[in-house]
Amino acid sequence: MGRTLEDIISSESPEVVQKAQEIVDEQLVRLSVTKLLSNLGAGDVPAIDPNVLDSLLSLKKSVESHDCRLSLFVHMPDGTHHGVNI
Repeated sequence: MGRTLEDIISSESPEVVQKAQEIVDEQLVRLSVTKLLSNLGAGDVPAIDPNVLDSLLSLKKSVESHDCRLSLFVHMPDGTHHGVNI
């Protein structure tokens, strides 16, 4: 039987694990924002400005440091709304 993800993570240095977690966090935020933008139905999903992504990651870390969660919602003119957990 192969190694589990937990086995692989435990065998890596803390620095490698931390860097991998940062990459995962960035990709998950990018995915969430892309999903939100695609729900707006405006055709092509615009590129996410790297500064916006960095700001969202920073806000997410700050919110999570207080044992809270960050969500982002767009309220449409017709009264509907779309949201994602960041």
